[in-house]
Amino acid sequence: MERSKLKLTVIFLLAVLNLFLLGSVLLQHHQSQVYADTTREQVLLYLQRSGVAVQEETIPWQSTLSTQLEEAAGQLLPGQDVPQQGLPAHCEIQPARETATLLVDFVRGLETLERSCAQLQQIREGYLYNGQGERAVLTPVWEMVTDNGTFLLDCAEGVLSVKDGADAAN
Repeated sequence: MERSKLKLTVIFLLAVLNLFLLGSVLLQHHQSQVYADTTREQVLLYLQRSGVAVQEETIPWQSTLSTQLEEAAGQLLPGQDVPQQGLPAHCEIQPARETATLLVDFVRGLETLERSCAQLQQIREGYLYNGQGERAVLTPVWEMVTDNGTFLLDCAEGVLSVKDGADAAN
């Protein structure tokens, strides 16, 4: 009789522990969601205060860039010199920064370039290929179409440049 009570007590304690852990995970998920929503709101407010109007749907909050070499090859921005045999197997794919950080980098880059932008119309994600000898690198970039021209934002370093490559900024 005592064994069955002990087993029931242990089962009950394990069930309570599982409920506690489930509640903890759900709370953490909720807090993460609130933090993400607050970050979005703050970044959009920062853009607005910097004089850049943008629709929230324009911003790629979740990147669609692949980290697999085979899929990344199809995400290269057009007009690049890529080897005819395709991307080398040892090609490095640089990681991208967070979206909120990239939007702040964009505004700072505009200031450094001494350019302005009243409307951010479109953001296209892609990769730039840079192959030098034995080393090949895919750099994630945003091609940002604005009312004042098209810019490339290096998503690995946060460097903004005018699409024609004439100017660069940190």
